[in-house]
Amino acid sequence: MSPFLDVQNISFSYPGRNVFDEVSFEAHEGEFIALMGCNGAGKSTLMDTIVRLRDPSRGCVLLQGIPLANLSFDQLSHLVSHLPQSVRADLPYSVEQLVLMGRYPHRTSWFESAEDFEVAKAAMQRTECWDHRGRRFSTLSGGERQRVLLAACLAQQARLLLWDEPSVFLDIDQQLACFQLLKEEAASGKLCIAVTHDVNLALAYCSRFIILADHRLAVDISASEAVTRTGWLDVLSSKLQLMLGPGGKPRVWYQ
Repeated sequence: MSPFLDVQNISFSYPGRNVFDEVSFEAHEGEFIALMGCNGAGKSTLMDTIVRLRDPSRGCVLLQGIPLANLSFDQLSHLVSHLPQSVRADLPYSVEQLVLMGRYPHRTSWFESAEDFEVAKAAMQRTECWDHRGRRFSTLSGGERQRVLLAACLAQQARLLLWDEPSVFLDIDQQLACFQLLKEEAASGKLCIAVTHDVNLALAYCSRFIILADHRLAVDISASEAVTRTGWLDVLSSKLQLMLGPGGKPRVWYQ
């Protein structure tokens, strides 16, 4: 089966700073990939190149076998949903208005359709922000705002979900709900990639780990292999140890 996402030997540099070199991997619909690495490893930059916010210095990214440069932004908006690491908190919109922005790729007139409202409502209910739909986005707490942004991405109904630290600001129950939601999206046939520093969330919900380190793709391993081949932990920190917790489930402990 051809990959939905094909990252081919991409490199990215700023003036005076090399971010990463010759990163390559393929990803298929149905996968939930945790993208990990220490601060500054290039995780967000890699996400930006996949969504065409940045152009790689070298290499190519393909979606469904088509180079990004050959896709219009309208085509791209139907294929990829992107939640960046940070969004301005003072946006002058209500929660419902912001979530409905996720429906822009599907609009055929100046006004939202009944289907747009239904899809937006379902997304807000899934992220538990439906009760805030009439509030201004700027009046919400950090965790509440994050759930609204997650809902907007869901409302877009794209086939590739790129979420940069989606559980930031969320309380523990909401972190679990967020990763469960992404797991469900992957199970429905979408490709999900989430940047995270929480290795236990990754172990509990993701199917594959990709880790950036030393300006390269250092680790690409399935979640099942990661339980027995634990050398990937050293790439993140020398203070981590994987052990089996209650019920035989793998857990990372901090030494």
